[in-house]
Amino acid sequence: MFGTVLGLRYYQRFDRAGEADRLYAAGEFEAAETLYRELENAEGIQRCEDAMREQRYLEAQRLLEAGDYESAAVLLKPLGEYKESKSLLRGCEFLRANALAESGEVERARQIYQTLGDYPGCEEALKALIPALYDRAMALAKEGETERACTLWRECGDYKYSKKYFERGERALTLLADGNRKKLNDPARRFDNPFNQNTYLCDEAYIIFPEEPSQDTRFFLYFPGGRDEELYTEFLYYYLANPAPDTLAVFLIRNDLPDMEGCCKKGLRVLDEAAADCGLFVDEALTAGSSLGAYPALQCPIVARRDFAVKIPCVLALDPGNGWNEPDLIPTMAQCRELAQIGTHLYLFQPTWVDMSIPQVARMINSGCWVMHAGCLHDDHEQISYDVLGMGVIDWALGDREGHCPGEIFTFRRLKRE
Repeated sequence: MFGTVLGLRYYQRFDRAGEADRLYAAGEFEAAETLYRELENAEGIQRCEDAMREQRYLEAQRLLEAGDYESAAVLLKPLGEYKESKSLLRGCEFLRANALAESGEVERARQIYQTLGDYPGCEEALKALIPALYDRAMALAKEGETERACTLWRECGDYKYSKKYFERGERALTLLADGNRKKLNDPARRFDNPFNQNTYLCDEAYIIFPEEPSQDTRFFLYFPGGRDEELYTEFLYYYLANPAPDTLAVFLIRNDLPDMEGCCKKGLRVLDEAAADCGLFVDEALTAGSSLGAYPALQCPIVARRDFAVKIPCVLALDPGNGWNEPDLIPTMAQCRELAQIGTHLYLFQPTWVDMSIPQVARMINSGCWVMHAGCLHDDHEQISYDVLGMGVIDWALGDREGHCPGEIFTFRRLKRE
């Protein structure tokens, strides 16, 4: 019986060894290795491991040729120094980064490029990625991801407005990290009024926050009239009764005349801070000004682009004060040329009967500025501002301005060089 048992065990071992050999010959290396391990066959185990390594290597090459870089990388990573695995893996990662960049996943592409060091073509690929990173950074900032946006803007270096955007982003992050600072939309700053409960007050402005801030939120900056006099709040109330939807609006309390540049910087700074406090980032805005406030509103596109990299595509000048007879306030010839170069559209809301051959207006037109006379049927000086602020014109101006202007009291005539 003892001999029979030994013979049976020997036969079973011999049969399993044969099965392992058959599995190996059939290319089923994992199953064969399992049996070799049970049989403690070191040579068989090594043969299986070598075969599986080669199998993974060949499969990785096939996946690379098919464009499945991610799957190829999964197979190549464990292979270590086997044959050309290391070189193939770097090439695979480079191609995967290229594919991600082409599909718009620029952040993931950037991360991979950065891990590849001096791999051929990597430095050039990172440079080619900068325009897409620049745009992605703005999208992130508008979604409230300011820190990620700043990381990308920093890497964009001198590209377009990267440095300005980075500075503004860092400033916003510093403000938000200050635990002692009272936010501009802090409940303690709420301004009670019968029209809009999202209105807040700080030392420099009234701020109307959007109900639900989003990446599509628009921005509006208003300059009051008078010669550095306090805002006439009736203008604010007219706007609050019919505010532009999904818009963050800043109504400055004073226009700081004659310091128009300082006033523009103040307004843009408040707009920036308010945007940061509700998770937004300003890339462009509408400006408007009543009476003498029209003059800083006209200067604002220049200051905004130069100091904030903010685009002002449109300015509403609401019956500019003293019939343009303010030589120290109207744009100079050089400023008019700069406004023309920026491409800002200037809408001059004035009584229909006003003769727009005014020399100061002609200067803007002859400098190449885009100027539209918006004739106002209700021609009272203050009523023009009431109508524009209260009839939905701000909402219209924040759009493409191709559609019908609300109110039925305005006639438009493009002013061109004679």
